[in-house]
Amino acid sequence: MTLDDFAAAIQNDYLALGKKMETGFRSIREDMKKLATHAALVEVRDDVKQLNEIMVSKADLAETIRRELDASPYARDAEVKDLRERLLRVEEKLDMKPSRRAIP
Repeated sequence: MTLDDFAAAIQNDYLALGKKMETGFRSIREDMKKLATHAALVEVRDDVKQLNEIMVSKADLAETIRRELDASPYARDAEVKDLRERLLRVEEKLDMKPSRRAIP
């Protein structure tokens, strides 16, 4: 084997190693993008779940307030009607669905 053959063999090995590294790093970059996307989706799902829990809590609170007003011996009919109308406006501003509203 001549020195030129030896240099050509080293050059070929070097180029092959470079291609393997490029392929490997490309694969790693793609995997990292997938993991980042998955983490972002998990975070969004958690946020949506938390918002749903808050909305349900608000609806439950509105129902509790309505029941307390109905049971109160001090509430007058006009006041109860006024409060119910105000509660309906609040529920509408919260975009609560009719099925979750405290007042039918």
